[in-house]
Amino acid sequence: MILANMTIISVSLNEQNVQDLDLIQKELGFSGRSEAVRTALRMLVAERNERKKMVGHVDGVLVVVTEKGSSENIDEIYHSHQDIIRTHIHNHIGENRCMNLLIISGEAAQMNHILDGLERLDGIYYMKFIKS
Repeated sequence: MILANMTIISVSLNEQNVQDLDLIQKELGFSGRSEAVRTALRMLVAERNERKKMVGHVDGVLVVVTEKGSSENIDEIYHSHQDIIRTHIHNHIGENRCMNLLIISGEAAQMNHILDGLERLDGIYYMKFIKS
């Protein structure tokens, strides 16, 4: 299906990204990779918009799964936000991944700052913030 006013862009993906994209396309029945990417982008935008709506004091749980050994920058973010981190549990899962579970409590702007910082880092496989 060709949609009007579509801009074609070039995106660099590693082999694992391509495999994941192809699997998502197949499992969810998308007509092509572009449709899967557009859907993923809409979901990311919707999640960020929800976070932008947070105001005042916020409590929540943050789950972060990382590549083992990629923690230097991640630890830096954790340490610079220790005033809002109430609990931090670190656990090794499998041979190459770590799971961090954080209970965080603070002002919405602080929450968004830590979440934005983590989203930009390499080595993060999964990140989910659950607002209480």
